[in-house]
Parts: sequence; structure tokens; C-alpha cells
Amino acid sequence: MRLAIPLCFVAVLAVSFAIAQSQDRRARRDDGNGPPPDPILMLFDSDQNGELSSEEIDQATNVLRKLDQNHDGILDRSELPRPPRPEEGARPMRPTQRSETKSTDTSKLAKGTVVFHGGYETDPQDGGRPVVLVASGLGVEPQVFRDVFSNVRPAQNGAPSNARVHANKQVLLDGLSKYGVTNDRLDEVSNYYRYRPQSGELWTHVPAAAKATLKDGQVTAIDLTKAGAGYSSTPRVEIVGFPQAKVEVEVEYAKDLSTNGRIKSLKLVP
Repeated sequence: MRLAIPLCFVAVLAVSFAIAQSQDRRARRDDGNGPPPDPILMLFDSDQNGELSSEEIDQATNVLRKLDQNHDGILDRSELPRPPRPEEGARPMRPTQRSETKSTDTSKLAKGTVVFHGGYETDPQDGGRPVVLVASGLGVEPQVFRDVFSNVRPAQNGAPSNARVHANKQVLLDGLSKYGVTNDRLDEVSNYYRYRPQSGELWTHVPAAAKATLKDGQVTAIDLTKAGAGYSSTPRVEIVGFPQAKVEVEVEYAKDLSTNGRIKSLKLVP
């Protein structure tokens, strides 16, 4: 049976739910144990400040209309964003805008297989932006980029006007040019790490790979075979079948986008 809901009705329900989520999120903001980002709130909270302004509420129907893929004026279940699973809201999580893209099922992997978990978390203050990667690509410290970006005024909903794009670009250049950042470099780095989290995307990245050496039923060494790139945080390394094996991971950041956020080294911890 198809679930068909008129857009105007969805807008009222969705905004009401998003307001409740934003209020709850604001109440939990200080303790760092709030739920993961909610897809409904992400739809309407265009400036990613954790709450809905009057302008964002007024634009709710327009935002929902963009989800109407077949343009029939109705949203069905396949077009609506997925609500949080019960377990996601039940257990405390480290405050982050994004956890690993997909949990890896290791139950069917061969013993000794090396698996990287996560590594794509972002700092809660960055609203889901991989600032550590962007800043490194531009050759500045993350806090420098945060301070400059704090003066950017994003569009409230939908695509920004040309005037808004130009004004925001100028704000960034005014703040970053003193560090040698040019317009071309800013465009290159911004485009490289641009992504749509609401669509389940992740910024440009390359997963790392490694191989474990086994001897007499023990892990005796681990070798990095592919450094990867695009890690915004330190991933956890699992050696299948050896839960006692602990691996220390070092991530390296650089201006070279192809190696920015790569795994620099892996080390077995005694």
C-alpha cells in the first residue's frame, strides 16, 4: 500500500517535529551526549545552528517540494528521509556530525583480515564540514578556517543567489588571503570536499588497507599497504579474529589533496 501525503501536511508535521528536535538538541548541547543528527532537522536547518528560524520555517514547503522526485505533489515513503532508528537515540554517542559511512560486517571475513572502522567523524562545532581536511588543503590551521568561516552567511534555504555566493566568497578570501590562499585554490579545495550529507554522501576519500602477519596463532606485525586519504579523524583498526590485538593509528594531513588525511603509520600496541 502506498503512503501518500500532501506536501502541505508533511510540512506542518515535519517542522513541528524538527522544532522539538532542535529544542532537545539545544538542551543537550553542553553535555555532548545528544542523539546523532536528525534527517528532518537537517532538511530545514540550512545554517546548521541546531534550531529553526522563522525564515527556515516559512521555506519548509519549498524544501519538501525538492524531495518530490516524480513531481506529483505528493511525498511517498521512498521520498521521505529516514527517521533515526530507536537504538540511535537510545545510546550515548560521541558528539559528532558524522560517524562512519557504513558499518562493516566482519563475521564472514577471513581470520587476520585488517578492517578500518570510521575515520570520517567531524568536530561537532563544524556542522558536518571536514574542516581539518579543508584547512590542511588550504595550508592553514583548522581554527583559522573556523574563525574566517564564522563570518559567512549561508542561504536560508535552497540555492544561494549569485550575490550571496560572491559575498561569501569575498569574506573567505578577505580572511584567508593573508595566509597565501588564492581564489583558485579556495575553489579547488572547496569543490574537492563538497558533499551532500542529506543524500548519504561523503566527501572525496580513499579507504586505507593493511595486512597482518600471523605466526603461531598470534599477530606479529601489521603493514600498511594503502595509505588512503580523506580521513577527518582517526579510524579504529580491527584484526578479524584477534580482538586482543590493539593497533595505534597515526593520520597525516597535507596540502596535497590526494594524500590529505592519509594513514601515516600503523603500530601494534603490546
